[in-house]
Amino acid sequence: MVAIVAGLLGLCPRAGTGAAHPQVAIVFEHAGASLDDLKTIYAMRRPFGLGIFPHQRYSAQIVRDAAAHGLTPMLHLPLESINAADVGPVGGIVWVRMTDAEIARTVAGDLDSVPGVAGVSSHAGSRATADRRVMTAVMKALKARGLWFQENRTTPRSVALDVARAAGMKTVLVTTYLDDPPTDMDAKVRALLRTAVRQGWAIAGAHITTGAPEIVARHLAEFDDAGVVFVPITRFVAAAHP
Repeated sequence: MVAIVAGLLGLCPRAGTGAAHPQVAIVFEHAGASLDDLKTIYAMRRPFGLGIFPHQRYSAQIVRDAAAHGLTPMLHLPLESINAADVGPVGGIVWVRMTDAEIARTVAGDLDSVPGVAGVSSHAGSRATADRRVMTAVMKALKARGLWFQENRTTPRSVALDVARAAGMKTVLVTTYLDDPPTDMDAKVRALLRTAVRQGWAIAGAHITTGAPEIVARHLAEFDDAGVVFVPITRFVAAAHP
């Protein structure tokens, strides 16, 4: 069963109870290096979220294309992980060793490479998100741009949402992926559907190169038959409550 936590730390989804139909948001991550990887996502014509790496060949173009296709484009912000391999060969990484000024410049540069994003999601970050000083510097830079923050939690020691909420930022938490690990994805998509029907809402994440978009596409008719509608991730972005 897909377990999705959005009520943790006082974050309650705005959709769900009282909604005419169960609502689901899916965010696909790791865009930027290829345009072909996105064809299936665009063809589904659903308002998915799209996490875009900074400084990649097609990063800026994908922001524009995603918005034109009705998706929610986000900067997929690379953050230092305990296991370096988790971050992967991407640029614009926020390292714990950086000073606050260096973090601010890095985040600003990342955002400048993806002009027009609606929000920011975290990539990796098991080390950085557990460091309050680092996350304070990150959130300060994001808040200055008027952006909200989606955490893809990779460690129970994370303080990222605490820091963001203390700064008065809007946030959303995704703790479960349809392809992490990339096995039994059909079963995970069906579990997502059951979760949405049972509680009236559901949130999930996935990656663009694992085959997850194709599997979601294969099950769209099941969501439609059950009366479940796909909504933008912004439907679940909650205002901070100081």
